[in-house]
Parts: sequence; C-alpha cells; structure tokens
Amino acid sequence: MDERQHLKAGRSALVALGAVIFAALGVLVWEYIRTEEVTNTAAILVLVGGAGVFALVQRVLGAEAPRSLMGVELPTGADAPSRRRRRRAYLRGAFLFAAGLTVLSLAGLALGDTQELTSALPFEVQGTLGLVAILAAEFLALFAVSYAIDWALGEWSSKAVERQYARLDG
Repeated sequence: MDERQHLKAGRSALVALGAVIFAALGVLVWEYIRTEEVTNTAAILVLVGGAGVFALVQRVLGAEAPRSLMGVELPTGADAPSRRRRRRAYLRGAFLFAAGLTVLSLAGLALGDTQELTSALPFEVQGTLGLVAILAAEFLALFAVSYAIDWALGEWSSKAVERQYARLDG
C-alpha cells in the first residue's frame, strides 16, 4: 500500500470513528434530555475510548500542516515570515473564538436571570459595570487560553510536518 492509499484508508477510519463518537454523544444527550442525568457507562466509555483511538490514529497517520480558522493551510517553515504568518492566524482564531463565546455569554445574561447566572461567582456583581467587567475578563481569559492552545498545537503540527518531510526526503 503506497502513502496515498494509506492516507485515504486512515482518513476513512477517522470518519467512521468520528461517526461512532457522535453517536455515543447523541445517546448521552438523549439520555440527559429524558432523565436529566447521565448514567450510561457504555456510551461514556465509547466516547472517551473513541477520542483516545482518534488521537492514536491521527498520530499514526502522520502530520498534517496547521490550518487557519478558514481552512487555509499555514506555512510550516521555521523561518521568521512563516512563524509570523502562523502567529497571526492563531491570533485571529483566538480573537474570533473568544468574541463568539463572549457574545453567547452576553446572550445568556440577556435572556436569563442575571442574579441566577452570576450566583456561582465568589464575589458580588454590582450593576452593569460589574457585568461588563465579567464579560471583559471572560473575553481576555478565553483569548489567552485559546491562543495558547492554538499556538502549541499549531507549532507541534508544523514541526511534525517538517520532520515528516525530512524523513521522506532523506
């Protein structure tokens, strides 16, 4: 089996595994909707085990170049322009992710009881200024975490691609 066939077979396996994972997730969501608790151990094990197998198959298949939020393949080189372009893509993705989740939080606050939604916080939220401060802190935290994860995974992926190129060339 050549590399192209190996890659197609691996991608097909990942699609099938993704379908199994989503089916297990669907079973868990359905159970939660019906009974308001999740006790289906088999579905939980399939979900967690499937995610582990998914990561393992992804690793065996080899590396893929990092992609931007829009799906554009990013450069994998170690030179400064390539790193700069990847960092900009990570920043853009982190900004959009943080903004999207912050907007969803704002919608949740607008549609729900603000007191109920903020009661889990260790401090008292006072008025509109307090809500704005919470949303700003949420945005900054989401942005920082998202950027760190994007950067770590993207750089790992680009280095893995470069190692794979070196192995194939050598």
